[in-house]
Amino acid sequence: MQLYKVELEDVLQARERRAAVQNKMLQNSDAGDCLVCLTLNIAGDVKRTPMTRMLFDEGVKALESQGFEIKDRFFIDENTGSEAFWLLGEEGAKVKPVLEGLEGAFPAARLYDFDVIVPGGQKLSRAEARRCLICDRPAAECARSRRHGLDQIKHETGRLLADFCAKKLAKAACDSLLDELYTTPKPGLVDLNNNGSHPDMDAHLFEKSAEALLPYFEDAARLGMGGCGMAELRSRGKAAEQEMFAATGGVNTHKGLVYSMGLLLAGMGRCLREGGSCTEHAAVLAREDAEIQLKMAGSDPQTNGGAAYKEYGAKGATGEAAGGFRGARYCMERLAKYMEEGCGSPGALALCDSMAVLEDTNLLHRGGREGLEYVRAEAARIAAMPEEKRLGALQQLDADLIKKGLSPGGSADMLALAFLLDRWLKLRPAGR
Repeated sequence: MQLYKVELEDVLQARERRAAVQNKMLQNSDAGDCLVCLTLNIAGDVKRTPMTRMLFDEGVKALESQGFEIKDRFFIDENTGSEAFWLLGEEGAKVKPVLEGLEGAFPAARLYDFDVIVPGGQKLSRAEARRCLICDRPAAECARSRRHGLDQIKHETGRLLADFCAKKLAKAACDSLLDELYTTPKPGLVDLNNNGSHPDMDAHLFEKSAEALLPYFEDAARLGMGGCGMAELRSRGKAAEQEMFAATGGVNTHKGLVYSMGLLLAGMGRCLREGGSCTEHAAVLAREDAEIQLKMAGSDPQTNGGAAYKEYGAKGATGEAAGGFRGARYCMERLAKYMEEGCGSPGALALCDSMAVLEDTNLLHRGGREGLEYVRAEAARIAAMPEEKRLGALQQLDADLIKKGLSPGGSADMLALAFLLDRWLKLRPAGR
């Protein structure tokens, strides 16, 4: 999304256009209707950014989830800002308090401006005056006295937007971990059926781990917004690993995803500032020290993935990230396909497809090259079956892998990343 500065003339024209839309929609209203208009209060000469669009979209969703009778709707998305209009079959006096509640639902919601207009053109007043973003006095009083400079207001607006977007991305990441966990069946992995090949793990432990990682996910997105380097992100990730271990009693539930998901979130944060591809931003970060990390793993492996690299040359999560997350993008494409087709357990089917092609370092660690190729071949065989037979075959493979002690943990990570990438596509506004 390219950013544009607007001039006073642009703002005045936008006001005229807004009034024309309002008048036209009110022409079709009945006596008990009202018109709602949503805009954002964005200080400065840049009114529309990826962050403002994400906040705007949240406001649209919030209004449309209230159960109002929506007779008509109209949207504008221009450089002068995003605007939404709804003709509601509701009395304005009942709608206005609900929308005032939405304007105070979370810190960045203070940037919402929900106007309620009744037939005849009267705009309903707020029960309480808006508060200033800086000092919490009445906003109109601060505006008249010019108590705060434009730079100060822009800074606070930017802080609110960044905070909202970072929390939104962090929740998307946490929800993606849970989506992967609850996907069932997952051969050799913890799911809702069993603990797979992991006697020291269960679903509740993974839930605790996901919750513990939420603050890290928010920080990773913020670091990306600030244009961080890999050293800074890695430092925060190392602390997050300890937070995870503290929550799980020392069990490694999500260590690989601390690295991979942290990178993706940083890439998404950077996208919100600069545009571009989140996977490419993440890959650029990963490549800053990928060769160094692989060299260290080859000489003195400290992890199972490092041991797999030393013995088999499999680059694992580091190679996946530095290469632009090809495995995660492939899994996301398969996931989206199965979702669109309405398949049962699309996550399990996408996981199977990933298992058939991924050089899974967890399988290499547990079963060597023979174990990896066995799982790949079985997954490819199941992927070729008619859809109605695949879930049953995956359940049989689950029992087989548990007996063999094999666990395709790398493919599980690809599925979690795929869920996050799918959420990102739904979160980001068009043109970003």
